[in-house]
Amino acid sequence: MSLNACSTVHFLYQAGKGQLRLLNRARPLSEVIADPTTDPKLADLLKQVPEIKAFGEKWGLKPTPNYGEYVKLDQDAVVYVVTVSEPLEFKAKVFSFPIVGSFTYIGWFSREDADDFAAQFSKKGKDVDVRGASAYSTLGWFKDPLLSTMIPSKDGIPLPEALPELVNIVIHESVHATIYINDQSYFNESLAFFLADLLTEKYFTEQKKLESSVWKTYREHERYYAKVQARMAQAYRDLKAVYDSSVSDDEKRTKKAEYLAKLQSELRFPRPITNATLIQFQTYDPSDHGFGELFDRCGKDVGRFLKTLKMIKTKDFSSPQQKNFETILPKHCEDV
Repeated sequence: MSLNACSTVHFLYQAGKGQLRLLNRARPLSEVIADPTTDPKLADLLKQVPEIKAFGEKWGLKPTPNYGEYVKLDQDAVVYVVTVSEPLEFKAKVFSFPIVGSFTYIGWFSREDADDFAAQFSKKGKDVDVRGASAYSTLGWFKDPLLSTMIPSKDGIPLPEALPELVNIVIHESVHATIYINDQSYFNESLAFFLADLLTEKYFTEQKKLESSVWKTYREHERYYAKVQARMAQAYRDLKAVYDSSVSDDEKRTKKAEYLAKLQSELRFPRPITNATLIQFQTYDPSDHGFGELFDRCGKDVGRFLKTLKMIKTKDFSSPQQKNFETILPKHCEDV
């Protein structure tokens, strides 16, 4: 769906205003590093950003002017992502924009704007989900700065797992800058997860830091997230079976409410779990989706893997926002 005229104007206005605010607050990394008020741990992390970018480029990621500047934000997220779903069906609202295509979510720089937008759909009986995002990519439209939200910290001091998190997120966003297919959120995010996880481990392997406490702490967090992801995937399958069944809508609503209440308690999830939440976990799914097999066919060569994936075009997908795309992955690997 397209936004109505008023919503479109408001969305584009806040997007432009939010982007301009970031650009106006951006400071060169060298300036932040040299600033005596900068926490030494943060300065040390910022010094490694050019090295992280160079590492990604060595493996075939597109060189960009991104992350040469730093922005300190006074909040825990840079944008607030809204997802909307039918209440008795896993059918996400698709938001369409000129040039950049469509998405199964929409981001707002203001939490208040995000909540107000979500409330419009809640009043119509739709399921909504609002979550904070620590980073996003402008896909080359602007020079993206490094954001404080991209570095896990407490009271402004980076946490032990901050370096691998930073490596992962810089590579994740660099993958989007390298390969991005309009109208295919599931494909774009799954690929970025796959390559970012792969190259983050390669980075720490080359640095001979796989035995470091920093890497071990990061891996503990990753294992926890994998468990949450797996449980959310199971919930998606369980509830889909309910929605696809022949019982009445009232009974579906009752079963859904009971299931989600138990899931909320089990996971102690920080925000209400709805159909839209489960769709978000499907979109940002770190599962293999066939990328692993293709990577193996490419001799585990990242360059060949990327060149092969660049052969995929929008027309190869049978529909916008295609969830299952394993069958369109090339069967043969391109030579570099």
